[in-house]
Amino acid sequence: MAVGHNTKYGKILAEWQVPEYIKYQHFFGWYLGAGLIGGFFFIHALINRNFLFVIIIALIALISYLHERNEPALIELLITEDGLVFGEKFYPYREFTSFWIVYEPPDVKTLYFTNNKTLRSEFPIHLENQNPITIRQLLLNYLPEDIEKEEEAIEEKLGRAFRI
Repeated sequence: MAVGHNTKYGKILAEWQVPEYIKYQHFFGWYLGAGLIGGFFFIHALINRNFLFVIIIALIALISYLHERNEPALIELLITEDGLVFGEKFYPYREFTSFWIVYEPPDVKTLYFTNNKTLRSEFPIHLENQNPITIRQLLLNYLPEDIEKEEEAIEEKLGRAFRI
């Protein structure tokens, strides 16, 4: 689809692809540290005969290994007149209370939406190569901007810091 094209959710105002999740490149020291921490918890659980925790640690290791082998899928994001289309899911503007943009290139280029209907109230979307000023101007027609929020969510900071 192209910008200006009409969909069942109104005219497309902006579109881009975002990765399903951010995949960080890890170096040997990261794997060594993760292995040592996981090994410590695994041995601690064995010593204390906490077999449920042993199973949980093993499952975390397996899931981490499988996750590391896969590449994130690219998801189509559309900003339309009626809301956001994220892959196959449509989010009307009425589900959001506000938005804000944290733009500190090259590391942080994120658009956030506040949603009070779900457990996770902040909905982050990576801007990739989009112009944040253009996106902001588009969204101001539909949602108020939360000008008090100037930083990215703590889970985003921690994820980037620990490269997970």
